Amino acid sequence: MNRKKIALFISSGLLVLVLNAACVSTRIDEQLMKVRHYQPYQPREYFEPTQYISAGGIDYAYLEKGQGPTIILLHGGIVTFDIDKSFLVNPYWDFVSIITGLGYVFPMRAQSLIHFGAISTINTWEFNFNELSEKFHVIALDLPGFGNSSKPDTRYTIPEMTQYLDQFIEAKGLKNFYLVGQDYSGLLAIDYALAFPDKVAGLVLISPYGTASHPFYYPVHLWWHYPRWIARNAYRGKAARVDIYRNVLKRAGKSTYQKLFYQPESKWTEDTSSQYGRLIYNDTEESKKFVDGIIKYKFETDWINTQEFADELYATHLSLQDVGRKDYWGIIAFRDEDRTDWITRVRLIKAPTLIIWGKYDPLISPEEAGYLDHVIPNSVVSVFEKSAHYPMVEESELFNAEIIRFACGTEGICSKP
Repeated sequence: MNRKKIALFISSGLLVLVLNAACVSTRIDEQLMKVRHYQPYQPREYFEPTQYISAGGIDYAYLEKGQGPTIILLHGGIVTFDIDKSFLVNPYWDFVSIITGLGYVFPMRAQSLIHFGAISTINTWEFNFNELSEKFHVIALDLPGFGNSSKPDTRYTIPEMTQYLDQFIEAKGLKNFYLVGQDYSGLLAIDYALAFPDKVAGLVLISPYGTASHPFYYPVHLWWHYPRWIARNAYRGKAARVDIYRNVLKRAGKSTYQKLFYQPESKWTEDTSSQYGRLIYNDTEESKKFVDGIIKYKFETDWINTQEFADELYATHLSLQDVGRKDYWGIIAFRDEDRTDWITRVRLIKAPTLIIWGKYDPLISPEEAGYLDHVIPNSVVSVFEKSAHYPMVEESELFNAEIIRFACGTEGICSKP
C-alpha cells in the first residue's frame, strides 16, 4: 500500500469519525431527514407467494402450505462476530474504530458493515418448505423487523419478540405446533417454549444463539457493552449516519458478503485451504443459490435506498444489543443452577427437542450441543458432517429427513405415505 493510499485511507477514516461525531452530538441528521427522498419499497419475492396477516398493529409476512401437524419455521440470520473475528473479516472498517478507541460507540463488529439487515429471512427455507409441506402444515415467518414483515419502533428484546411471535400464532389460531429456529431464532424458540409450554409440541434448535462456553473471555462482555441508548440513537433511520454506512456498503459490500460465507476468516491463517471460519462449508448448488439471492437483493435493487433498509438496520442492531448486553455466552460459562435466565431454565422445557449442529459452524461448535442435550429432559442431537451454519441449505435433503423423522415419530404418522 503506497503513501497516497495510506493517506486516503486515514483521511477517509477521520472523515467518517467526524461525521459520526457530528451526528451524535448535533441535530444535523434530523435536518437531513427533512430532505431525504426514499425509494419505494418493493417486497422481496420468495419461492412461494407471500401472505400477510395483521395483529396488534403488525403486518406479518409468511408462507403457508400443506396439511397435518403444524411446523413453524423461524429464520435466523442475525450473525454476530466478536472483535477479534470482526477485524479479521473486515479490517478496514474496524481499523477506524480501533485507532480512535471508540469501537463501542461506532460498532467495530463485522455486522456493522456485513449485516445491513437480516442475512436470511423466509428465503432460508427455500429447500425445505415444499418437501416438509408434503407431510405437514408448514408456515415460514418473517419476524417483525425483518424481511417483508412490519418493522416497528420497539426495543427488539427476546421477550418482546416472543410476544410478537405469540401474537402471530394467536391470530392464526395455531395450537400444539412445532417450532424450528436457527441461530437467533433458536434462542427465540427456547424462550417461547419456556413462556408458553402448553402450546409447543416439539422444538428443533439449529445452532441456537447463546450456548457457547468461553469462561475466561466472555464474562468480560457482561461489563463491556456500549449502552443500549447508543444503539437506539445510532440506527433509528438517522439520515447522516445511515448514509455513511450505505456508502461503505456500496464500496465493499459484495466482496465482504462473499468473504463472510465462503472464505476463511483471515488471509493470515496458516492453512489457507481450511474450511473453518465459513458460514457455508458445503458449497452445493443450493448454497450458491442461497448466497447469490441475498447478495442480488441487497446490491442489485433499491433496497438500501428505502426507509425499510434503515428500519431493518435498526432492528438488527437492537436485536444484537439485547443478546449481547445480557451476554448469554457468559451466563452459560458459569453453569450456575440457581440462575433464573433461560439458558439454565432450558431444563424446564417439556417438549421433545431435536438439536441440530453443523460440524464446521464457526460461530457455535458442535460440542456445545452436549450441554443442551444434557439439561433438556427429552432431547436428541444430530451433527451434520458437511455443514457449517446453514445445514438446512448445505445438506437440505438430510435436514428434511431429520425433521420429518423427528416430527413423524412424535406424531406417530411416519408409516403414512
